[in-house]
Amino acid sequence: MDANLTQHGTGNSMMVMKTGSGWSRGLDNAVRGELKEWFQTRTWWSQVLIWAASINLIFLIVSLSVRQNPGEMNSPTESLMIFNIFMGLVGPIGVSIVMQSAVVGEKKSGTAAWVLSKPISRISFILSKVIGNSLGIAATMVLAQGIIAYLIAYFVVGITPPPLGFLAGLGVHLVHIFFYLTLTLMLGAIFEKAAPVIGIPIAFLFSQNFLSSAFPKLTPFMPQSLAMPGNNSSELPLAMALMTESPVDTYLLLIGTFIASLIFIGIALWVFQRQEL
Repeated sequence: MDANLTQHGTGNSMMVMKTGSGWSRGLDNAVRGELKEWFQTRTWWSQVLIWAASINLIFLIVSLSVRQNPGEMNSPTESLMIFNIFMGLVGPIGVSIVMQSAVVGEKKSGTAAWVLSKPISRISFILSKVIGNSLGIAATMVLAQGIIAYLIAYFVVGITPPPLGFLAGLGVHLVHIFFYLTLTLMLGAIFEKAAPVIGIPIAFLFSQNFLSSAFPKLTPFMPQSLAMPGNNSSELPLAMALMTESPVDTYLLLIGTFIASLIFIGIALWVFQRQEL
């Protein structure tokens, strides 16, 4: 009898709604909801296919060309630069598209106000967007594309990039993409329309090429230098340097880019807590 009561009580306790307290109220449930949208729907595999077509299809075409005409590049390893360039270009654009409606779309539709009427804090709402989307993008846009690129490099180009170095290079791409994820999220908290939310990150992405050309001394401070070679610069981007075990002078840009991302999150939290929905 006691055992049955204990079992019954345990079952009921598992059904008690988690409310939490303070700033983290509802965070675990909100993160699970975001992850469910990514990994328990068609989203994850459709994203893998979209970014494979946008990034690795070009890498594959170039790799096949290099295999047929070895003299096109100084070394097969240079074909990896194609992957890094397209990852550095398509990644920020893709994450800006994915994230443009993460906050501003839910504010316009009234979903944000409805969610916040439940036991979830505004901080948890924003952080769940950061955590859930970061994990989804890390899996589909960075890790999955990295695995595909590694297989292309091995079977098509005929090179074997150092696994740990290649993984470290993917980590650099993740930091670069995370910069645009948090920038877009911050803009979504600030603005009420989608146009500036997606327009500003993309404009910043492409303006870096102009700034690098006009002011070459600014190139080492541009986030794109993590993933793509700057104009008039002979230095390898950090991601490429790690993938090929080339010398790395400094990690300051990587650290600075990550700190900037944390600042964007802080601004998003500050703004969102003071908005009327």
